[in-house]
Amino acid sequence: MFAKIRHVAAHTERYDSMAKFYQTIFGMKQITTGLVDETGQHNPNRGHISDGVIGLALLAKRPGSQQGLDHFGFECEDVKEVLDRIKQKYPGLLFTKALSYVPFAGIRAQDPTGTQFDLSQKGMSNVREGYLKDGWEQPRWLNHIALRAREPDEVAEFYATALELEEMPEKAADGAITLTDGKVRLVIRRCHDGFYRGLRQGFDHIGFKVESVKKTKKDLDEIATAFPESAPKKIAVGMQGGELEKDLQACPIGKHVFADPDGVLLDISD
Repeated sequence: MFAKIRHVAAHTERYDSMAKFYQTIFGMKQITTGLVDETGQHNPNRGHISDGVIGLALLAKRPGSQQGLDHFGFECEDVKEVLDRIKQKYPGLLFTKALSYVPFAGIRAQDPTGTQFDLSQKGMSNVREGYLKDGWEQPRWLNHIALRAREPDEVAEFYATALELEEMPEKAADGAITLTDGKVRLVIRRCHDGFYRGLRQGFDHIGFKVESVKKTKKDLDEIATAFPESAPKKIAVGMQGGELEKDLQACPIGKHVFADPDGVLLDISD
């Protein structure tokens, strides 16, 4: 494939609790060092973690940034070609050079919903450490990223045109469109007015493939007891929690829904 999803990033004020959750439940391992912490210093004990393919960057939340999912990233064969395609067909979309100290991206760009994504390719000077390696296989891995869009067809066309993701033939009951890089799927779900969150374009949730939903649910119960600060959160709470849970269950891939310790929506399938 011309491009592969290799990176997801979220802002958090609780790096240790979040890292413990993803490492314990999904077996993710640290692949970089020197992640910037709350003091603004490069901390040698912090880094991106990975499922063997996708790096997860748990970034220190700064004033003005929103907690939760912030951007994702592609490794592609030719970054310049992607930018040329965007400039030619989507001239109103923005992109800029990535920060020099990050260990993955060379370019930050946006899709038609305003969702930001990174672009990288082999040989870029700031691609380092675990992102230079082929990775590994493990039984629990991130297998889809879901976005919301008012016009899913338009967004699907963008990712097919700019990054050559392939649309999958199956159609979801809620009208979601699914594309793939050959391993990881990008699910584009339609916005709706059922509740406030449904109006929003951009990130919806991320999902993991596991060897057993039953076993993973047991692990989720155990981490809540052993490490309460890293406990997952239930979705069906509050006035709109039940509707939110039902909405997330409509994802064409996920089989069990919950949230991480920061409230990022997740689902799992086996």
